[in-house]
Amino acid sequence: MENPFKYAGIVRGPYFADRKQELSELLSEMRNLGRVFLVSPRRYGKTCLIFNLSDKLKKEGYCVAYLDLNAYPDLASFSVAVTEKVSRTLESSTDKLAKLLSALKYLRPRVEVGPDGSLAARVEMTVPRREALPALLEGLHYCDELARKKRRKLIIAIDEFSDLAKYDGQTIEKAIRSEIQTHSHIGYIFSGSAQSVILAMTQDPQRAFYRMGRIMELGAIDRSEYLKFILKWFKKGGYQLKNVDFELVFEAAEDVPYSVQRMCNILWEKARSTGTVTQKMLEQLPLLVARQDSVHFELIWQTASQAQKILLMALAKQQNAKPFSRAFQLAYGIGPSSSIKASLDSLVKKGILYQSPAGRYKFADTFMRYWILNLAERGAESR
Repeated sequence: MENPFKYAGIVRGPYFADRKQELSELLSEMRNLGRVFLVSPRRYGKTCLIFNLSDKLKKEGYCVAYLDLNAYPDLASFSVAVTEKVSRTLESSTDKLAKLLSALKYLRPRVEVGPDGSLAARVEMTVPRREALPALLEGLHYCDELARKKRRKLIIAIDEFSDLAKYDGQTIEKAIRSEIQTHSHIGYIFSGSAQSVILAMTQDPQRAFYRMGRIMELGAIDRSEYLKFILKWFKKGGYQLKNVDFELVFEAAEDVPYSVQRMCNILWEKARSTGTVTQKMLEQLPLLVARQDSVHFELIWQTASQAQKILLMALAKQQNAKPFSRAFQLAYGIGPSSSIKASLDSLVKKGILYQSPAGRYKFADTFMRYWILNLAERGAESR
């Protein structure tokens, strides 16, 4: 039987773990063509959630266009992509698309011939790239008009929307709000993993997206529901579970769905030959993953300063630590607080750590913590 625990790429259908409540709520919002700001840390499955939502919406007759802001280095490429993707979603005829697009001022159609002789309508800008913002607004207006003409309900999902700042964000925020607040045939999902950025966009009264739509924070999957999903697959695969406690997996993964899936994927393969899952196997999983990623962690470690390495070692040993507390600083011989703050800021900027909503500093990749602990253990043994 194929390993059902997928953790790389887009996970869909029966392999997508739970999120029933979130799917239900998003379906309700999009059926009403709402605007939702979906926010979560990385590896919590927000992109997978959007794709599974898209599959359900398409079955109900909705058109869905997905864009990842990371894929577009400048506003011009994003402007072209929005118009092109929505056009292809709503109209399959190249001739009709070319005719519809020909009425635009800043964008125009370009018909390309494929290797098999088929024709495809693409979009390009007719103006210098510095005029990309008018092109984007024209494209968005065209999307709503095309949905109206086709009598279709359209959903546009823009992933990593928190990266909007790279396009001179706040100026563009105002322009986008001004345009899409008039749309009556499009629902929007703006998702991002830079939580503080998205929340600042939507909760600051001085920002354009203030109270423009619902803010939906994607948290950890309920452990009891996730456990049902895990046990279902192991039982379906014919595995014997001998007094195993999967709580260890959730704890080690810190409830990050990607990390839970990855450990279960390894466990499935490790137990395949015997068909039996043991508690010892579960206990070995975090270090197994850490060793698989050893080259990656070694490179990160080499980029850290000595002060940062000492701080990372301390945070690995003491989860939920309070790095500015006197007790923490005395225990690990680090400080002063100003030096710790500088190290933390740098490590967060590099993506090695992140700050939780509760203010705790955590490893962006939970398995790096196990790699560092193993490094410390090897160091102690060599002394």
